[in-house]
Amino acid sequence: MMVGIKPEDKAMKLRNEKMKVRNITQLTFCMFLMLVGCKSSGEFDPGPFARENGEDKTLLTFNVTDASGEPIEGAYVVSYRQLAPKHIRTGEGYTDNQGEIQIEDQSHTAKGYATVTAPGYNSKRIDLIIEQKQENNISITLLAQDVLKVMSYNIQEGFKNNAQQRQKFAEWVQTYDPDIILVQEMMHFTDASFAAFAKTYGHDHAVLTKTVGIPTGITSKEPINNIRKVVQTGVLHHGYVTAETAGIRVFSIHLCPYELDNERNIYQIARKDEIKIIMDDAAHYTSVPVIIGGDLNDHNTFDRDSYGPGYRYGERDHTVTNTLKEYNFLDTYPLLQNIFKPTWPVDNVSSNGPNEGARLDYIFVSDNARNTVVYSDIIQSTYTDSFSDHYPTYIEIKKSTN
Repeated sequence: MMVGIKPEDKAMKLRNEKMKVRNITQLTFCMFLMLVGCKSSGEFDPGPFARENGEDKTLLTFNVTDASGEPIEGAYVVSYRQLAPKHIRTGEGYTDNQGEIQIEDQSHTAKGYATVTAPGYNSKRIDLIIEQKQENNISITLLAQDVLKVMSYNIQEGFKNNAQQRQKFAEWVQTYDPDIILVQEMMHFTDASFAAFAKTYGHDHAVLTKTVGIPTGITSKEPINNIRKVVQTGVLHHGYVTAETAGIRVFSIHLCPYELDNERNIYQIARKDEIKIIMDDAAHYTSVPVIIGGDLNDHNTFDRDSYGPGYRYGERDHTVTNTLKEYNFLDTYPLLQNIFKPTWPVDNVSSNGPNEGARLDYIFVSDNARNTVVYSDIIQSTYTDSFSDHYPTYIEIKKSTN
C-alpha cells in the first residue's frame, strides 16, 4: 500500500529548498562584494552602482503643536533655503492630523528659514540650519492668536471675473484668516457682490471706493466705520478708500502705474503727488494706529541695499516710500526681515526665481504702531502663484489694550 507524504514532511522539504536558494544568493552577493571592493571599515561600498539620490535624502519633518503640546492639523508650512544672495522656496504644505508635514530639500544647502501659519494662532518664522542627507525633526509651537492679522493684496483685475478663482481664494485665505484685507484692482464687483464675496471668507463688512474703473477696497471681520471714498479724476489715478475698523485707521491705496512720459498717463499724474495727498489725509489720524497698504508702484532703499547685484532693480526711484518715511510711517517688511523678497511679477518670480521680481506692494504703519508689529511677510506659495500677478503682503500686530 502506498503511503502519502505527510504535510509536515512537505513543509520541511520546501524549507530546505528555500534555504538552498538563500545560500546561493548569499554566496553570489559575497563574490560581488569581493569584485567591487569594500571600505576599510567593512561598510559595503556600492561603487559604480551607487544611486546618486539613493536613500540619502535631506528631509525636513515639521512637528507643529500648540502651547500645551497638542498637534495642530492644517498648519501651512513653507520652507525656504538660502542660495546666496537669495532664498528660494523648496517645499510647502499642510500638516496632517498628527501636526506633521515632511518636505524633501533638494537644494543641498544648510541654511534657510520656514514660515508657519494656522487659523486661530499667531504665525511664526524660524531660521533653519539643516543637516544634509538625513531626516531633520523640527518642532514648532504656535501660540493661540492674540494679534490682529492684516493682509494687502492686488488681485489682478478682480480675479478677471473668474468665479472659480474667487472660490479658491476664499478657501485659501482662511488658512491665514486675516482680520482685515486691503484689496486693489477689485474690478467686476458691485457693492453688493463685493460684500457677498467677503462673506465667503468670513468677513461680514466690506467697502469699495467705486464700482467703475479700477477700485480699491477694504473687508473686515469687524464693522467698518467713518468711511471716506476719495476719487479725484485727473488727480488720483485710481483713488483710495480709508476707514476705521478693529480699532485702527486703514487706507487701501493704488498709485499710478505709469511714468509721466507714458502715453497712457493721460492726466500726467505723478505718484509723488498722489502719495502727498494721501499722507496729508493720514496725518489727521493721530489718536489711533494707522495702516496704509497697497500697490505703490515704486521702489525703496531697503531692497536696493539689501539684495545685491543679482536684482534687476529697474528705473523707478524712492520718492513715494521716502515720503511715507518723512511722515513717520514705517515699511513693515524690513522692520523684521533682512532679505529681499519680491511682490511682482508673479509669473517671472515663480518660474525663474527671486532675481526676476521687484517689491512694489507694501504695508506701512504709523510710528505709534511701530512696536506692535510682531510678524511680517510677503506670501509666496503655490496658491498665490495663481491668484494674481502680485503677491500679497501680510502683517500681524499686537491688539490694542485700550
